[in-house]
Amino acid sequence: MRRATGVQALVVCSTLSVLLAACGGRVPLPTGDPAAAHHVVTSTTSAPSPTTTGSSSLPTLPGGSSAPPTTVVEPDPAATAGNPTKQIILTAYETYLFDLSGLDDTLNKAYIPPLAAVTTYRLAEASVRQAAALLNAHEHGVGTLHDDRVTVVEVSSTSADITDCQDENDFYPVENADGAPDAFVQRGYFAGAAQLVFQGGHWLVDVFTTTRVTCTF
Repeated sequence: MRRATGVQALVVCSTLSVLLAACGGRVPLPTGDPAAAHHVVTSTTSAPSPTTTGSSSLPTLPGGSSAPPTTVVEPDPAATAGNPTKQIILTAYETYLFDLSGLDDTLNKAYIPPLAAVTTYRLAEASVRQAAALLNAHEHGVGTLHDDRVTVVEVSSTSADITDCQDENDFYPVENADGAPDAFVQRGYFAGAAQLVFQGGHWLVDVFTTTRVTCTF
């Protein structure tokens, strides 16, 4: 979600750059195909949220009526070439997209611990503040942020880059009152990027970048 004016939704690196030390990918941005969405995350029955160090000190949101669903990331040989480390990196990223979507859709604080489990503190904070901005604007998200044309690059043993084409045509904010799409939000298929770091024995999403660069097909 990205808007020209007003409250920002999914522009973590544009609007909340003060919270992030770096924005932008270090590898070429991809092209994509809207007919071939990268649906790698599925949901099953609800499960308790994981325990996450530091999540209790993050900004909070209202409680919801139900716990977040469990997420399952399917293997993607096209993006990982069978490399188990790349699959772990991709799993962390796709889980973040799923939990970020759920956070924006429901504005439910129960999504904060699972989101924080796959991100650094600064990205978790930026993501929660973005959801709080939606809440204050009397809006919420609809849909799930899917992606395709994913590229995973291991920059070093402790850092990795991901580029993708993000489907923000079917993931966007609407007004709480009447369900009308926010007129200020630009929708479409946009190139995105992320940077992950290996900390505490886990791969964590550290920077999430959205752009206004339309994917070419």
